[in-house]
Amino acid sequence: MSVRQDYFLKLCHLWCEQQISELQVDELQTLMRSEPALQQLFLQYMQLHGELTWDAGLIAGSQLNRSPGEEVNALAVAGRGMTRPARWRRRWMPILALASVTLLIFTGIRTFMWRDADVRVVSGRPSNDAVRATDQGTDALPSLPVPREIPPDIPETSVSETFKPLELAGLDRAADAAQSSDATSTDEVTEARSLTASIVDDAFVVAEIDRLISAGWAENSVQAAAPADDYEWVRRCYLTLTGRIPTVSEVSAFVDKQSPRKRTALIDTLLTDERFAENLSVTWMNLLIGRSNPRKVDADALYSFLNRQFLQNRSWMETVGNLIAAEGRSDQNGATNFLLAHLNDQATPATAVTARLFLGQQVHCTQCHSHPFVKERHQDEFWSLNAFFKQAERKSLTLTGADGSPLHVWSLKDSGASGMTFYETLRGQQKATLPEFAGHAMSPDDSRPRRAELVKLLAEDNRHLVAQAMVNRTWAQVFGYGFTNPIDDLGPHNPASHPELLNYLTQSFVNSDYNVRRLVRWMTLSRTFQLSSIQDEPFMALDVPEHGGPALFSRAYPRPMGPEQVYDSIRIAIRSAANQPIDSSIGSAHRREWVEQFVQAYGTDENDEQLAFEGNITQALLMMNGEDIQAAIPLTAAEVTGAVRQSSEALQESLERIAMATLNREPSDQEQKVFRGRYRILSRSYPSEQAIRTVTEDMLWAYLNSSEFTSVH
Repeated sequence: MSVRQDYFLKLCHLWCEQQISELQVDELQTLMRSEPALQQLFLQYMQLHGELTWDAGLIAGSQLNRSPGEEVNALAVAGRGMTRPARWRRRWMPILALASVTLLIFTGIRTFMWRDADVRVVSGRPSNDAVRATDQGTDALPSLPVPREIPPDIPETSVSETFKPLELAGLDRAADAAQSSDATSTDEVTEARSLTASIVDDAFVVAEIDRLISAGWAENSVQAAAPADDYEWVRRCYLTLTGRIPTVSEVSAFVDKQSPRKRTALIDTLLTDERFAENLSVTWMNLLIGRSNPRKVDADALYSFLNRQFLQNRSWMETVGNLIAAEGRSDQNGATNFLLAHLNDQATPATAVTARLFLGQQVHCTQCHSHPFVKERHQDEFWSLNAFFKQAERKSLTLTGADGSPLHVWSLKDSGASGMTFYETLRGQQKATLPEFAGHAMSPDDSRPRRAELVKLLAEDNRHLVAQAMVNRTWAQVFGYGFTNPIDDLGPHNPASHPELLNYLTQSFVNSDYNVRRLVRWMTLSRTFQLSSIQDEPFMALDVPEHGGPALFSRAYPRPMGPEQVYDSIRIAIRSAANQPIDSSIGSAHRREWVEQFVQAYGTDENDEQLAFEGNITQALLMMNGEDIQAAIPLTAAEVTGAVRQSSEALQESLERIAMATLNREPSDQEQKVFRGRYRILSRSYPSEQAIRTVTEDMLWAYLNSSEFTSVH
């Protein structure tokens, strides 16, 4: 049965069970009009449903005729229905035909009466409200596993109400394709992908994550940590999704909110916030060209491209395809800057970086020889992949800028040259290879753009390497560790800690049309993301990936912030404490200079660089002695104490505000004791107001330079 027919039958089932939404009625009507065979299928389904209901002696949702303890044997019911004499079918066929006509009339009247209602369709795509209206009818899909456990924060009937980024345009395109006599196999593939993506249900995916992770705990006799409190969780959520800590007002608003779904609501809000796109763009900028940008490509243009892709929630496969096959000027097409940074040395860096980032495979050492330890990695495979990049040509252009000054840009295009790619083995033997990926090779006289052909092969790869690599990397970004270590070296030689979960998420990601937001949403709604970093010692000793063991994800793993996170969090803490406006620092020269002091570029052909930032005492001292921080702390302390000057609890309120601004929690008893003791000492020599300001400076300085501030936990 095709995906189209399978989805059509699901709509029929929902209609019979009176669970169908208004939008799904439209879809059912469109499908029936587009294909006569589906009308016949509808009649057959209604006949079968009528016979089953008649034989069972009950209707959907009614159990009145069932005696206590009696169970209905579904197979027996179905058997009796399928063996009904022909006279029963003749009796029911007119009634069922009348039912189908009634459905069409009803939907026509409803369409006429509600054409000005809130459910609007623009250019064939349902609005977000219309998409959300389908949630109530898609909770039970036979093609997906039954959820074993729904997280307590995710009500089973409304898990997708707040956030449904996927537009269900597949049926509209399918109807158009069915009416066209020029429909091709490519159209059918596109239709199948759209229909499959539309039936991926977030609740099922989240429940399956929880089930498989819980199975790992049971197998290893580990008891998971308790759920994190609101203070710990909201800080981790902001750092994970936006790359910086929340403000005082953001923490207070979240903690004070009483809704049982407030965590889900915050995740959905942040995922559609521009700060989420900015954070992902910076993360991938660092991966694609490095923080030091040794080849001096147009980093701003690349950032703009990435930010646009993530902000619009474009398919990850589309983004990867644009980065690999991009052509044009570096300032006009930001995607070109990825390859422009790696086309040196016969494009061998481009080959290695592409495989590592997008396929999750480390192949750089196979440039010279087959892998000594990984039997599936061969030298000829490296050069077969490299052959796709041999047409790429990089040229330097000098133009005249708007102000009349010279403007230096790069251009990237394919030469169209055909032929073989030659390489040399360790024994000095010359070999030739063709552009080949996953068993599909281009002929030596094929002049088609090779990079575009590689993108096509990646999209058609039944191993889903692009999806698997993205799932593993995203899991590591959310939880601190991936399913493999390192995260960019997938394969039989490096077994995953949770292979079933990795495969399940990979397939779900593909079915969602490589929807990055939904991938992150599944992970952050899982029970694992809700856990505290504090765990009982016996169980913590069984789950220590920092010591080289597999990650069981039974608690939140504390890890150092990245330099961008530290920079932005310091700005947020100081401005939030002083009640100053909050803005973005991305693109500022000061931020770039601050981050680059931790980066060392080696200047090698492989464009290697090292990030020497681990949140250790050296970096803490750098923060302590930084001129900007030294100047900002007294000003911030003055603002804080000035705001609470008239309060009878000025001392306590000052401490609470800076604790909330820096660590996003209330001060501990020990911190209050130290704070008040320091104040008593200072008040012997200074007026009360000055003593409060001075001790506030001291505590703010201590908070900012604590290991708790510079960690994600």
